[in-house]
Amino acid sequence: MIPTNEAVENFLERLPRPLRPLDRELPGARRLRRLETVVLVVVAVALVVATVHDLVREVNVGLRLHADLVSWERVTGYAYHNPLIEQDVKHYTTKDTVCADTQNVKPKGSTLVCLIFVGPVRHGVRRAVGGYYLLAEGTDVHKPVENDSWYRYGCFGRAATEDLCGLPTPPDAFHIPLHLEG
Repeated sequence: MIPTNEAVENFLERLPRPLRPLDRELPGARRLRRLETVVLVVVAVALVVATVHDLVREVNVGLRLHADLVSWERVTGYAYHNPLIEQDVKHYTTKDTVCADTQNVKPKGSTLVCLIFVGPVRHGVRRAVGGYYLLAEGTDVHKPVENDSWYRYGCFGRAATEDLCGLPTPPDAFHIPLHLEG
């Protein structure tokens, strides 16, 4: 049912005075309306830019993590099982660490091969700059055990220069020779 002109007039008359439509525009209202429009457009543009930036960043992070897994397989020569991926969210860098089993076993009680990746994704892979082996006996691989040592051993590349390993290499420990490219 379409309201009649008289019904609309009655409705408008019942509105409080500040909400009623004006017969003529107040002085300075046009300028205020333009200012409000500019502010709303600026806010809308800022929201669009922030949304697009966030979406692009999320897509790039997803592509980077996939490239890390593909690169881990290429460097180790094994298919990964039970991968653990750690991103450097503290400093917002592109440094990622990927740890995974070389056999399909539960993580506790096995040895994980961990590689550190940095830089951009090129041709679907990333560059490994170092790594270490991780005894998966602990529940938190980033927390030292009682005597201030880590569950990590056999550091190579950047992991060795950053002194990330706390354990000496166990005599019968799992250790595969890895060749990192330049």
